[in-house]
Amino acid sequence: MWTLFDPLRGLYFHLHLSGLRLIRLWRHCSTQDDLVSRARAEGADVELDDIEGLIRFLQANHLVVATSQQDQQRLSDADSSRKTSGVNWLLHHYLFFRIPLVRPDRHLDSLLPTARRLVSLPAQILLLFLALLGGYFVVRQWPDFVGTLLRFLSWEGVFWYALALMVVKSAHELGHALVAKHYGCRVPTMGVAFLVMFPMLYTDATDTWRLENDRDRLRVAMAGVMTELSIAVLATVCWGLLPEGPLRQAAFFLATTSWMTSLLVNLSPFMRFDGYHALSDIWGIRNLQPRAFAVTRWWLREMLFGFREAPPEAFTRHRRQWLVLYSIGTWIYRFFLFLGIALLVYHFAFKVLGILLFVVEIYWFILRPIMSEVSEVSRRRIPWNIRTALTCSAGCLILGLLFIPWRGHVTLPGVLEADAHLALYPSEPARLKQQRVAQDAHVEAGQVLYEFEQPEIAIGLIQAERQLQALEARLARRAGSAEDLAQQGVLRNRQAELQAEVSGLESRASSLLVRAPIAGRVDMPEALHVGQWLDSRQKLADLVSQRSVRVNAFVQEQDLERVKVGSHARFIPDDGNHSSVLLTVRDIDNIGAERLAYPGLASRYGGPLPVENRRRDESDGLRLEDGIYRVTLVPDKAASLDAWQVYGEVSIEGPAESLAGVIFRHAASVMIRESGF
Repeated sequence: MWTLFDPLRGLYFHLHLSGLRLIRLWRHCSTQDDLVSRARAEGADVELDDIEGLIRFLQANHLVVATSQQDQQRLSDADSSRKTSGVNWLLHHYLFFRIPLVRPDRHLDSLLPTARRLVSLPAQILLLFLALLGGYFVVRQWPDFVGTLLRFLSWEGVFWYALALMVVKSAHELGHALVAKHYGCRVPTMGVAFLVMFPMLYTDATDTWRLENDRDRLRVAMAGVMTELSIAVLATVCWGLLPEGPLRQAAFFLATTSWMTSLLVNLSPFMRFDGYHALSDIWGIRNLQPRAFAVTRWWLREMLFGFREAPPEAFTRHRRQWLVLYSIGTWIYRFFLFLGIALLVYHFAFKVLGILLFVVEIYWFILRPIMSEVSEVSRRRIPWNIRTALTCSAGCLILGLLFIPWRGHVTLPGVLEADAHLALYPSEPARLKQQRVAQDAHVEAGQVLYEFEQPEIAIGLIQAERQLQALEARLARRAGSAEDLAQQGVLRNRQAELQAEVSGLESRASSLLVRAPIAGRVDMPEALHVGQWLDSRQKLADLVSQRSVRVNAFVQEQDLERVKVGSHARFIPDDGNHSSVLLTVRDIDNIGAERLAYPGLASRYGGPLPVENRRRDESDGLRLEDGIYRVTLVPDKAASLDAWQVYGEVSIEGPAESLAGVIFRHAASVMIRESGF
């Protein structure tokens, strides 16, 4: 391969030996036949079709002088085709565009001797030793390292990480530029590029295409990563040696930023960062992504329709499989990356831009490639074979699943619980004297379950009774005592006070007997023992009525119209210990629920119902997001319940609906919900 450089546009083209010979003879020939004759005279096997192909290649890439009116018209048409409206320009360039800032080429020569000393063999040995030392410091102080990382996950930490990122990325790009300059390449510009409006530095190392050795290009591609890793090693060692203070924190920011950006961002081969260029050089495939995409499009057409066309390039079967896997991985990676950026913009910037980015990415990464392939295939004559038959069958099946109404049930999260349930607590802090009930025991209303004692009450009752007896004795003998006869009114008032005190203490002593308010089954959260002191807030047991049960389910607003009162349903428990229960919808709330009484259904704890991530105070509970309604269901037949609450799913009969209808309804619901922005 030979490289042809266009200095005006900074583009490189690769030619085989035959193309190189034809270009060398170009100026010495006036006609195509003359060019074929001269080439054959030099031993080249050239046909007239080769000349015409070369001419088409040169004209398509604007590598010939425009001398005729036809050539000028072709250039004018090409220039007009590049001009687009503002909207089209934004759609094509918002994903990625560059702004050059400096022209560093002449300044790199003065930095090159110092850079060469930094990558000499002694410096590499020293860096390896420091890497081992830094790893030792991190392992030895691992809790401190992790604690520092978590402590700076705040807005202040984001600021310092952004500052460290600027320093690290500047050194990263300088590493690319210096290694490219070392191999004799020009570095015309360095600047800032925007990936979905996110800024990042870049170095124009296009001139590395002139390098003949793939290993040299690989060294240029990996120079930035190696620079970042060197900074990470030095910063990690400094973090391990420095005392607490600003310098140690700065070293920590440089170390963690360098490690994360190098391993997670720069080495990714799916974006055109260092990992992509390194993979291109390792495989020896220049312009890797466009060529991989072309091979994958051909592979898809052959798999779906069996056109039996020649592949766009002659790769081995093994290499072709890797290219297909790489291009599919690139499409998936880019889709989720840009979708994630759109969600970040939606939540942290302003929602209109987030929605627009989401729509653009759905069109760009899903609809546009499909429309392009449909248009390309429609221009061909589709052969009828087994692959075409399977493709048509699969397409009909997918369309049927999407548009034929076949989903006739609405599945909701729900809780099966006893219709009556009470929690039992001590009336006041007391000591357990006797437990008269066991776990899962069935009790009747009024039955004594727990007997507590309170020494203060017993002592107070004895003292009050003795005082009352003494006072009553004085009143009985008042006729023989002038003093008692004179204080008769005071003694009777004191008698009434003592009688009230005794009555109150007897009432408190009676309340220490915990009785069952209703009949049901006892469910104890923990075992108790005689003599144990219990607080009035400590639960003794749950008393579950087994006479009736109910199910509380929750439906989102977009599915509310499909749930009707009187519809039949089935509750399917999650625990596997209870059998399913046939139900009927009894009631549907008209107002959305504000709070959720079942933590197991909350998204905060892994449940399906969305709740606010942070509550305002401890008493605020689990606050549901808008559009959640409670549905109450009752069993068709009498049912008993061993546990007082069982989580599960409720499948309610509803009108049949297609998947396309579900998708449209959910999308419309989101748009309506967010229309207020």
